[in-house]
Amino acid sequence: MVVGMGLFSNIKQRRVQKEALEQASTQQSQLSTWSAQSEKLDVMVNVVERCGKNDIAGLFDPCDTGFILKKGEYAIGLIANCSLLETRRAPGSYQGGYGGVSFPIYGKIRIHTGATKGKFIPGDESITSISDGDVLITNKRAMFRGDVNNKEWLYSKLMACEHHPEGYTTFAVSGQVKTTGFSYGSDVASEVQFRLELGIAVSNETTDQLLAQLQVERQQLDAKKPLPPPAPGLSNGENPR
Repeated sequence: MVVGMGLFSNIKQRRVQKEALEQASTQQSQLSTWSAQSEKLDVMVNVVERCGKNDIAGLFDPCDTGFILKKGEYAIGLIANCSLLETRRAPGSYQGGYGGVSFPIYGKIRIHTGATKGKFIPGDESITSISDGDVLITNKRAMFRGDVNNKEWLYSKLMACEHHPEGYTTFAVSGQVKTTGFSYGSDVASEVQFRLELGIAVSNETTDQLLAQLQVERQQLDAKKPLPPPAPGLSNGENPR
């Protein structure tokens, strides 16, 4: 007769139950994250559709931004605690070069030999924060109001707009040599970047293109929907009778 088998069976059962609970918790967390992303995407789609129809009444929160807007211009988002960015080059350096030697060969005639020319090495370019302040995104432009610098980016003059996952956006503007932009942090990156894309699309009358992009994202997100956790009381793999 074998004694103690019930004890080992109980230990195994408790381990299985613990693993099932941990898996259910993970699945619930994944589903909650997916649901939040899905809800945010639905809001974005609705906003773009309304802006495309010029149905903006009550769409954006009214607030006193302190910025002066032009006729037909409206605020899409105010972002506080931003930094103005500008591409700047570090100091260069002169490398190489040797003066050689000079000695007389006849009377006042001297010969100069052994000299080599050096070259100037420009410093590396990097994007640098030059001012702190607030940014207002509108349907015509983005404006930075800072402690020592001010800047505006007219959507009609943009050649490129690049969003970075670290939480900043850079612009290439027609007629401007340097790349500029502003940082806002990764925590609000998706919201700020969407509002910028919305403003550019409204200005350029390309909301249909932005809507198509969001619909593709909708399909991709739906394809990644996680499985719901099992019903309480059911272990993994069990089916309700």
